[in-house]
Amino acid sequence: MKKTLIVSLAALALVLAGCGNQAEKQTQATSSDKVSTSHKKQAQTKKASSTTSTSSSSASSQSSSEESSQAQSSTAASNGPDYSGQVRISATQNLQRLGQFNYLLKYNLGKEIVIPNNPGYNDESKKLNVWYEGDGNNYSIHYSQAASGQDFNANSLRDVTDYAVFTKKTYGSASEAQAEINYQTAAMTQGLPKVNLGYGIIGTIDSGAGQKYLHWNEGRWSLGVHAVAVNDEDPVPTARKVVELLERYYLPTPDKYGAGSFSVASSSGQQAPTLKWQAGNSVYSLEAKDLTVLVRMASTVK
Repeated sequence: MKKTLIVSLAALALVLAGCGNQAEKQTQATSSDKVSTSHKKQAQTKKASSTTSTSSSSASSQSSSEESSQAQSSTAASNGPDYSGQVRISATQNLQRLGQFNYLLKYNLGKEIVIPNNPGYNDESKKLNVWYEGDGNNYSIHYSQAASGQDFNANSLRDVTDYAVFTKKTYGSASEAQAEINYQTAAMTQGLPKVNLGYGIIGTIDSGAGQKYLHWNEGRWSLGVHAVAVNDEDPVPTARKVVELLERYYLPTPDKYGAGSFSVASSSGQQAPTLKWQAGNSVYSLEAKDLTVLVRMASTVK
């Protein structure tokens, strides 16, 4: 009986010991979970704090950048060039000078205006100068040469002889503009003596009252050379020179009509070589003393 009681007491002690160990493990696990959860919360809090700080820094940087950009724009606007008066041209080469002149012309007359983009000559000892008058619908641009370059639209240029003048004139309709072009068709000169101008171009010569008129057509262009017969002038060499130039340089394409008027070089008191063409309601005209300069400039009009 005593042995049985001793065995029972021993078993009971073993059971109680096991329960105590299990309770201790559960307590340790619960404590460990609490520590892990606390660490996670601290990490999340730091991450959130870091994100907020980064976002705040980024927003501050962006705001600073925008303010700087606005300040630069404001400064640029207040310090922008004033084209209402004279503007000094910095370029020394004529082609670059013309580029600066054209920028100012577009600023004053409108960015859509049509103008020559080549001075027409290569002699850098003769500096290109430009002045203009008018508005975007009707304007006249004057080109001159001098030993020194002048400011854009300088008043002194109005007393200088131009080597070329480019104009635009706007009419009420396209038909009115077309009527301003002295265009002749090939049919109008049928039966007149023919002359070979080269490159497959055939012209006709009309003579009378001491004058000679040589005419031919190329595309939408009607071209003619005037010579004074009583002065023994011959229009053929001049016409052939024009034809040769037009093989190298292409004239602007008129909407419908374009006309070129030339005179033999030896003629005095004759109108300078002129090209005139219609575009919509407008008529463009380029006049130059030198034939080659005229064609070269016209080929760059855009």
